[in-house]
Amino acid sequence: MASRKAVAHGVRIRLAWAVLLLCTASLAGAQDWTVQTLSTRVSPTGQGVTLAVALHAVDGNPPARHVLVYPQPGGTPQLKATSGPAVLALGGPWVRGAAQLRAQGVALVYVDPPSDAERRSLDARPRREVLQDLAAALRLAQQSFPGARVHLAGFSQVAPLLDIAADLEGFDKVVVASGALKNNRSSDWSALRKPVLMLHAPGAQCDSAPFPEAQGLALRSRFTLVQVGYEQQDGKEDCGRGSQHVLQGQEAGVAKAVAGWLEGQEPPAVIGHANPAMAWREEVITYQVPSAFGASRLEATLLLPEARRFGAGPYPVTVFSHGDITFNRDKGRFRDMLVAREFLQVGVAVLMPARRGVGMSEGTYPKNFSHEDGDATYKARVQAEDVLPALAWLRTRPELDAGRLILSGQSAGGYLTMYIASQNPAGLIGAIDFSGGRNDLTKISSGPGYLNRMMVDGFAEFGKTTRVPTLWVFAENDSRYTANTIRASHEAFLAAGGKARLLLQPAIEGDGHHIYHKPALWRAALQAYLGEIGVVARPN
Repeated sequence: MASRKAVAHGVRIRLAWAVLLLCTASLAGAQDWTVQTLSTRVSPTGQGVTLAVALHAVDGNPPARHVLVYPQPGGTPQLKATSGPAVLALGGPWVRGAAQLRAQGVALVYVDPPSDAERRSLDARPRREVLQDLAAALRLAQQSFPGARVHLAGFSQVAPLLDIAADLEGFDKVVVASGALKNNRSSDWSALRKPVLMLHAPGAQCDSAPFPEAQGLALRSRFTLVQVGYEQQDGKEDCGRGSQHVLQGQEAGVAKAVAGWLEGQEPPAVIGHANPAMAWREEVITYQVPSAFGASRLEATLLLPEARRFGAGPYPVTVFSHGDITFNRDKGRFRDMLVAREFLQVGVAVLMPARRGVGMSEGTYPKNFSHEDGDATYKARVQAEDVLPALAWLRTRPELDAGRLILSGQSAGGYLTMYIASQNPAGLIGAIDFSGGRNDLTKISSGPGYLNRMMVDGFAEFGKTTRVPTLWVFAENDSRYTANTIRASHEAFLAAGGKARLLLQPAIEGDGHHIYHKPALWRAALQAYLGEIGVVARPN
């Protein structure tokens, strides 16, 4: 009988061979690309511009009936060769799933940024030049796969491709995956003359690509939407390799659905798991607030903890109010996941209202406040009018425990949070102020005053009637108020009868006013506070 040492040695040899074979197979798959370099145009400086294109072609597969031309949306070249065999190992679904697509009769052509891109993304290059470059790539695809129908493919940053597709010829359809569309809520591509298929994983935790935006865009632009289903939401916030955002593990189903749709078949509504999980069970809700002309409809984002970990609820809930928003690009939804996850991961639901004029909320954002307001609480009272009706809305949802309500907010949202806390609404058990106050900045000032009396007086007023314990999170290098003003406001709040724990961090990198986006600095304090007020749930 062989000795144990000999058996172990044999096992190691077999394992080594297995690893070698796997690596060889992986490398072979990565090298199933052939690069060609095209001369496309002359740059404004008179230099010739080239375009490197990689074709995926595997011997033994059926002839290609369709070709997907996938232009890299970023500006960083991925091809290291200008001609001949090449390695291409991008993590997105098209390149990673090229073999599965090819087995379904769909070839893939990858297009690198042009030689004059200078790391500019697709949407940052002149439109005329992008049209010329893509037209050259489409012609090459048609010449390389005679008789096949040519289509465009996009991944993640798909908006620039959809924009350019309206003026581009030489293709039949468009397929896009995991569109990062959070800034495209007002976009409408319904005039696009080509059919568009969208693939999106509801369970992905990629902050740039929320699923509700994909749903809204598909409906508005009359695109066909296919959900890529996973049984559970992504385990962590990620947009990269191995994440649901890149449709990891769904290559075969994606290839089959895409090939069928290109052939004219109706695609399935869902591929993968039949009942897809949605990350944090995210929902966009609306509620009404009184206005000068009757009522305005405001929107809010609701996020619920994982049922697998925390059960079906009802969950304690925090209402997080945003700061003053001066730039509202494309009516983007207010959705601050850096803050929200800190609550969701300990079993607390999150509601994020968008006040008037923010996102799709109707009305105009109020701006006529002065650092010399006679009433230090005036701004907070006005802005709180858009949040108070959201507290009433909470009571309509059985998943939410309106009797365990925590108010929270940042900057102007933190100040209005403290005002509402001073009104002691039903069910309130706590309030958290992230850098919230009233600044005394003027257009000609170089910074905040040493002692902002209006802010101190405002917190003194709040402290008189606030009955719940509060947590304050600030940094000493806050651009809106000095550390002296922060400490004086805290002391005034306590002296008036309020309960508050101040976490005042030393100067942090960047502007201390944005400490709320550095959760590592306040996570422990938050969890301790939530424990003290009795809302930290124990995961199942």
